[in-house]
Amino acid sequence: MVWISSLVMIAGVIAFVTVKLGANDPTPSSGSLLPETVPDDIGLETTPAPKVSEVPRAARATAGQFILAAAGRQDLPKAWTLTHPTLKRDCACSYREWLTGNIPIQPIEAAGLNQVTFFVEELESRRVVLQVLVRAKPGSEFEDQTFHIGLQASGRPDKLTWLVDLWSPIAPVPIPLNPTG
Repeated sequence: MVWISSLVMIAGVIAFVTVKLGANDPTPSSGSLLPETVPDDIGLETTPAPKVSEVPRAARATAGQFILAAAGRQDLPKAWTLTHPTLKRDCACSYREWLTGNIPIQPIEAAGLNQVTFFVEELESRRVVLQVLVRAKPGSEFEDQTFHIGLQASGRPDKLTWLVDLWSPIAPVPIPLNPTG
């Protein structure tokens, strides 16, 4: 797998360099599949991203409580009650094991927490996925972090209960400044 991954990466770098540095001929290739300009009347419509205010208040409250209780390790019994059965199953741990704090929920340093910002990635009637930016206090030992938090609703439409079924760090992919060197 390592060799295959390395070969794919090398092929990507070669393709990038070829496209960027390519031939010195300024005339466009006659075999180009892309138009030189995009017509204004092609009918592309974009849907605006949902706003955080469109996310049900109960879902936002559950997300905030979970972040402090589970990721911040401030109230593990409460975190257990906010966790969806699928995440508990994926955890493969009992309630007693959960209370030790040795859980598959990447922790955050709650003491160094300055601000939490949500961005909506998915919004359906019974499913919400948010991108969470956890900002550190200035001078804190930990750095800003980004996560996905997924919430699933159950119950009657007029009285939904929201539980967290996803907590996953979003790791930025490092991009080299000089891919050839």
